[in-house]
Amino acid sequence: MYARRSIKSSVSVPLIQVQCKGPNGSGPEWLPLKQDWSNRWCTLPDRFTEEFSQRIYDFKRETAMWMQELAWLLLNDMNFEAAQSSYTMIRSPYLEYSNYPRFIKSHLPAQLLPPQFWKKGCKIIYLARNPKDVVVSSFHFLTGLDFWRGSLDEFVDDFVADKMAFTSYWAHVIDFYRMRNEENVFFVTYEEMSRNLKDVVLRLSRFLDCKELSESEMDKLLTHLNFKNMKGRKFGNSTGLLSTLRKTKDDFNFMRRGIVGSYKDELSPENKDKIDKLTERFLEEYGVTESEIFGSIK
Repeated sequence: MYARRSIKSSVSVPLIQVQCKGPNGSGPEWLPLKQDWSNRWCTLPDRFTEEFSQRIYDFKRETAMWMQELAWLLLNDMNFEAAQSSYTMIRSPYLEYSNYPRFIKSHLPAQLLPPQFWKKGCKIIYLARNPKDVVVSSFHFLTGLDFWRGSLDEFVDDFVADKMAFTSYWAHVIDFYRMRNEENVFFVTYEEMSRNLKDVVLRLSRFLDCKELSESEMDKLLTHLNFKNMKGRKFGNSTGLLSTLRKTKDDFNFMRRGIVGSYKDELSPENKDKIDKLTERFLEEYGVTESEIFGSIK
């Protein structure tokens, strides 16, 4: 069902690459996207064993911190009291680390999600962010947790070579982008949320079949979701939780800058060029540009 191969990486956690062959060996036929899946390898921590992947495959009955907080509140009748008394990571555990059956999140690509998600039409929220900001954010996150001990230059090289967990980045994003019109897929970008969060809230609320929010509820929700407000709340920011689970660097913060285009003053021209060339090379096959997905990043 799954093919595996080992890779060498500078990440402190051993990594492997996994391919979904499907029960007939040709690929995940349960997905609405029909393509040759033989070149879709995803880099994952080596804890993704045969037994672990089978547990996910057999799952029976998804988002960045910002989106999962929004979706959780919509699905829990705007229960701000509960949202402010428990970490988002506890209320919405990762699929690849648990079997929690309700509101879950995952970094897994489409082909490695449980087939039942697709066969039963489970609602999937897919949040994408532009690759250069992803690189910078991931570098600080993994460095702060001491999972990465190399330079930013080396990090970019491993990202481009698909030697970071949950890469290939573009294979991950483009497959969901091409399924964005499926009835059970809500494809949205961090950039859209930054430009017009209210519009995203309205669209997501309809997608989740939630009640229509009053103006006062909308105002309260947008205030709750403000980056500065979330970062300042104990349970809105997982920095404290992660610091109790693992020794972190003194300057570690799970929620760092929260802006679009943060890469501009952190990536060198050479590293920007490496990522841009990866983007152009990958998207050329699909006749899509980065700006069509994320809009203009100023």
